[in-house]
Amino acid sequence: MVAVDLETGRRRPTSGAFKPDDDGVSVYRRALLTAARLGPDDVIRHPWNLVVSVDVGDVRSIGLGARDDPWPPDIDEPEHPRNAAHALITGLESLSRGHRRRRQKDLVTLPSITFVRG
Repeated sequence: MVAVDLETGRRRPTSGAFKPDDDGVSVYRRALLTAARLGPDDVIRHPWNLVVSVDVGDVRSIGLGARDDPWPPDIDEPEHPRNAAHALITGLESLSRGHRRRRQKDLVTLPSITFVRG
């Protein structure tokens, strides 16, 4: 789920990386991970996973929301300390398919989006 801008050579995630489920897109809050002495390797579930960072202000600037969702009940490894930092990007799940795809494309072009691992 990585695309390369042919003009700049810059890598970015594809919009498919931000496909929501019923309550939003699962993410982890960097500040809470850091406070718990956790990093990118602690949120990776599979060897092919990548980790990107994006500022919540940028997410909100395109009309989406973000909210804390610590210790969600329906996840693998429910006792892992990373789950205290779980959050959701919200707003995509209520959009029509076309509008959702446009917002997903907006997400991957936000100025603050960067690869942290991968």
